[in-house]
Amino acid sequence: MLARVLFVLVVVVVALDIYAVADIAIAARERIRSLNKALWVAIVLLVTPIGAILWFTLGKTRGIRNDRPSAGPNNVSNNRTVESETPEQRIARLEEELRKLDDEDGTPPNSSS
Repeated sequence: MLARVLFVLVVVVVALDIYAVADIAIAARERIRSLNKALWVAIVLLVTPIGAILWFTLGKTRGIRNDRPSAGPNNVSNNRTVESETPEQRIARLEEELRKLDDEDGTPPNSSS
């Protein structure tokens, strides 16, 4: 009985450490409050499980910062919003942008029609 409880506890602690190290690896530099990534990884691995708890509580800021635009599908250039265009208008605008890019590039458009 005790062996099973200890096994489950060890599995939970290892999973927490793996998750914390992965979170440190993918965390943006701007979100890390103090220290650097290598130090946080060392703390998480050497001071198990307290290091992971410290990382999640003290190591990074919470939430999404609004100081830069998102890279999602609703982020449209030139301050246009997706809701203000019909699909036909969007296609026409994108085709025009492609034509302009082709003109800037100096290559003739593909005439295989």
